[in-house]
Amino acid sequence: MKPLNLKVVAATLSLFAIVTYTVCILWDLTFPQLSMVALWKVLLPGFQGITWGSYFLGLVEIVLYALYTALIFVPGYNYFQRRWA
Repeated sequence: MKPLNLKVVAATLSLFAIVTYTVCILWDLTFPQLSMVALWKVLLPGFQGITWGSYFLGLVEIVLYALYTALIFVPGYNYFQRRWA
């Protein structure tokens, strides 16, 4: 089996995170009584509420989290794939 490609996994995780984050922000705008703004303020440093500035800051932070995940996951997966497969 071929090893995972870091760029492909990072791009895939970034796209997934961007779509999920955007859907959650749209959810907050559609159903303010069920808003997740308090959670975003904890998870995303600098997030102040649903504004364009906070949205774009959140996008950057979400992509950074996705890249971090790929940087940890891909080498670990490839290592164990070579060792145990």
